[in-house]
Amino acid sequence: SLGFAQGEKLMAFRLRHTDGRDFHSGTWIAPDGTPTPLTPDQVRLEPLAHTDVAGRRVPTSWRLRLDDKGVDVTVEAINPNAFMTTLFPYWEGPVRVRGSHSGRGYLEMTGYE
Repeated sequence: SLGFAQGEKLMAFRLRHTDGRDFHSGTWIAPDGTPTPLTPDQVRLEPLAHTDVAGRRVPTSWRLRLDDKGVDVTVEAINPNAFMTTLFPYWEGPVRVRGSHSGRGYLEMTGYE
């Protein structure tokens, strides 16, 4: 989830299938708290950089676009090495947001083995 300096918030997600297909969507939250569901064709996610951590290659920088909201940002991990090797290994940590909007957020990723 991301919080923008302008007061908007975004929760976006991406589900990956083992055959390479994915599904992504999200919710846009206006400064007054009004949520707007986003369809998969409105949310564009592209990994920009990966980090090799705990024997895994994890995308720790992303380009995120919502064309109809005027959002085109880079989301970057503050600590790219924040991988947890628990029973279900996962990456989680705070991110910074730069580009058309600035802000901060939190990123969680699983399935990188």
